[in-house]
Amino acid sequence: MDWAQLISQVGFPIAVAAWLLVRLDDRLGAFEKTAVAICQRLEDQGNRCSECREWRQRNEKEKA
Repeated sequence: MDWAQLISQVGFPIAVAAWLLVRLDDRLGAFEKTAVAICQRLEDQGNRCSECREWRQRNEKEKA
């Protein structure tokens, strides 16, 4: 469907809203991927911190 025909049929505000939704869809998908990656990294970092604490505790017990 041609943009000019769409605007004449449904009106300018609806055509602009549809255009924005189409453009934002890709950006929201990229944002979601980034958010998932950040969450995974934070979870991995948290696991490493707990592993380090456990390692230190074991080494302190062995030294004592």
